[in-house]
Amino acid sequence: MRSVFVFINSDESESIIKTLDSFCSNYKNIRWVYTDQKNDPILFIYFDLQKYLLNEIERIENNLLAEIIKSHQVLQIDISGRHSGGKEVLFVVKELLSRFNGYAMDDYSDYIWHLIEIQNGTKYNKLNFFDYNVDI
Repeated sequence: MRSVFVFINSDESESIIKTLDSFCSNYKNIRWVYTDQKNDPILFIYFDLQKYLLNEIERIENNLLAEIIKSHQVLQIDISGRHSGGKEVLFVVKELLSRFNGYAMDDYSDYIWHLIEIQNGTKYNKLNFFDYNVDI
């Protein structure tokens, strides 16, 4: 499963939850699903309050990433294997980062993306944000 992480620099978890509730269905506590028009799940969003992402990183060679994970609210967005999810991921990430200061990271690089870079189509190592169409 492909994943994207959003790191939000805010202690206002209630505001983040309300934002997610505005365009996703809350289906279990701090978990949401983003569906298409046919109500088919495309994105599964988890509020990682326990910072489990730190445990998933075997060797943190990127100290900046480790500090961001420790000091920011972490949202994990998993993309259904039945959908490309590109349009939906971009919508959700842009919505969150336009309302809250923060960053995003995808499975395709270790780069920490700013909203303006995602909006402008900036490339890192020849990849855009969530650029799943490129052979790695």
